[in-house]
Amino acid sequence: MLKQMKTKDTGLLGIMRSGPFVKGFSEARAGNPIRYDAYINNANSQWNYERGRLFGLIFTGPLKVGRSVNRGAAIQLALAFNQKIIL
Repeated sequence: MLKQMKTKDTGLLGIMRSGPFVKGFSEARAGNPIRYDAYINNANSQWNYERGRLFGLIFTGPLKVGRSVNRGAAIQLALAFNQKIIL
């Protein structure tokens, strides 16, 4: 029997600030191949890495402005979630 993972709600900005999301975004923008074993021991981190990679392929602007998440990026990610481009 599979054990259920504990879940918690997180916001869009929390996802975008996470290290795995930033790493996936940066790797996709650099043209690096996906690392299938990235964050294999942490499902939330793995999801964020894959979301970051997908977002890096569809968004052409900067992810952050200084240390803050770019508002335009946050709006575009929200639209991608809403349109089910990224889950």
